[in-house]
Amino acid sequence: MPIQDNFQIPKEEKKVYPPIPKNVYQVELLDISLNDAKGKFAKPGDKNFSFQFTLLSGSDKGENLRGRNVWNNFVPTTLYIGKNGKNALYQIVEAFLSRELSPEEEAIGLNGALLNSFISKQIKVFIDHRI
Repeated sequence: MPIQDNFQIPKEEKKVYPPIPKNVYQVELLDISLNDAKGKFAKPGDKNFSFQFTLLSGSDKGENLRGRNVWNNFVPTTLYIGKNGKNALYQIVEAFLSRELSPEEEAIGLNGALLNSFISKQIKVFIDHRI
């Protein structure tokens, strides 16, 4: 059925989304992308992951947050444990697996098939804002 000739599409102004309040949220992984690393420590050829999550619940001052997207950008493509503990990639993978990685899994490493299997799966994330 074609669209009626008199159907009007209004122009919408830029929307402003206030920061999502600090809290724990149920999310679904919408997408993972591999991007060129940026920043003062990045070398040519370095890559980072970007994980895009969609909030499944939550509200802020009466506004429903369901459907809002959040990203964890600049996730390194290697597993390592630093002075602050496990890096973001470790934390994300272990959250989806609901367990710690075994020494064998750590030795073998991760692959794209495993990461892609997390797309459309749900986990809980803690949102905090860095300054």
